[in-house]
Formats: sequence, structure tokens, C-alpha cells
Amino acid sequence: MSDSKDAKLVMPGRPGRCSKCGGALNYHGLGQYWCEDCDNIEMDDYGKVRAYLEMHPGAMQHDVSKATGVPPGRIRQLLFEDRIEIAATSGIFLHCEMCGTPIRSGVRCVECEKKYQIQIEHEKKANRASSFMSGHSATTDKSSGEMRFIKK
Repeated sequence: MSDSKDAKLVMPGRPGRCSKCGGALNYHGLGQYWCEDCDNIEMDDYGKVRAYLEMHPGAMQHDVSKATGVPPGRIRQLLFEDRIEIAATSGIFLHCEMCGTPIRSGVRCVECEKKYQIQIEHEKKANRASSFMSGHSATTDKSSGEMRFIKK
């Protein structure tokens, strides 16, 4: 990653180049990246956490962080992004940001997410309508009496 152009393409927690040969990596899915030069598989933070949780279901955040090297804050972010969830057998929950209901991942419960999406749609429609109406004046300026456009 000595090239500054490569540094711009790499996001935190995602491998930029193959750790074995320095080759380019192609996304393979589920947090895995495949090296096109040596066939090595690299994992991003999500891939590491996912693989660990598959082998250790119900593991606690600090155990996952210690075993994978992924910071606890990034693990919380994956929970909020709905990419991983707290085990059903765990007594620990997140809480919906709107109603406070216990949830296993994300930031809102199913009911509040529906309400939130409906609210977003209404706001989009209102914004479209107001931007459409702002381009058309309700009053017309008839003082000049000139044509604005001429067909040719």
C-alpha cells in the first residue's frame, strides 16, 4: 500500500492487498477477499467476527474482540448495522432507539422500523412536491407582455 491511490480505496477493517504476496484482492462475499495472484483468502472485520461466531455461538463481545483483533467498537457497529446479532440464548439485549423494546441487532425494532420507513417516504414525497412547486410560480408576471420562448 505504498501508493496513495491504493490507500484511498481501502476502508478501515478491510484488507487492501494480500498479506502473503501483495497482490490485488477481489471481494468473494461474506467478508472474504480472494487474492488473484496466490489464491490466499483474507478477511475484513465482518468476516473475522462472523467466522469466530460460527465456531463459538453465543460468545461475548470481549471474547470475540480478543480472539479476532477486531475492536469492540467495530463489533458494536456491526450489531447496529444489522450484520451480526446477539445470540437468542443471551440475556443481553440492545434497545430500540424509538420505543426501548429489547432487540438483538440494529437500532430499531421491526414495528418502529416500519414506522420510520413510512415517515421517510412521506418526507421524500413532501420534499419532491415542495421542490416541484418552488420551480413554478403561482403568480405570473404579465407586465411585460412578451413571449418567453419562440418556436423555431
